[in-house]
Amino acid sequence: MPALRMQVRTGERGTSLAVYARRLRGMDGRTVKNIFQRHLETAARPYPARVRASALAIPVKEHGKHTGLRARIAGCVTLSSGTDADSAYASVWVDPRKMLPDYRTLPLYMQGVTGTRGQDYRRWRHPVYGNREVWVSQPSHPYFYQATAGLDRAAAEELRVALEDVTRKLEE
Repeated sequence: MPALRMQVRTGERGTSLAVYARRLRGMDGRTVKNIFQRHLETAARPYPARVRASALAIPVKEHGKHTGLRARIAGCVTLSSGTDADSAYASVWVDPRKMLPDYRTLPLYMQGVTGTRGQDYRRWRHPVYGNREVWVSQPSHPYFYQATAGLDRAAAEELRVALEDVTRKLEE
């Protein structure tokens, strides 16, 4: 079996894993990236359903009466995967383009994130059932990050299996 030397580097941009092998350089890059993409997608596949369930489980205050906002957020949860020039990826995310135009920031408000441009999405005001005469302030109800906890461990395990697949291909 060819020996692969793996090196983990930590720095200001996070942690990176470098894999070195002389025979690996001779292998088709597209094949390697496709192997990694397939395994990352396998690791991420259960997580959109978890995020959807978490969004749908956000509590409703008024005796079960709701407007469907939680279901709209759940309907926007997406799994995407692919490759680019240097890497393979799999992402679980909430696609705001699937929301109605007036509701595109709702997933951010519901999660309660602080935006990159100084926007604070932790509390939000909205009319009560569309009645613009009566407004309420609503706290956020984080639903995304706790539902995706564990994705890093699942991805690490799948990457280990992907490295074994690459090693097997190198032996062929």
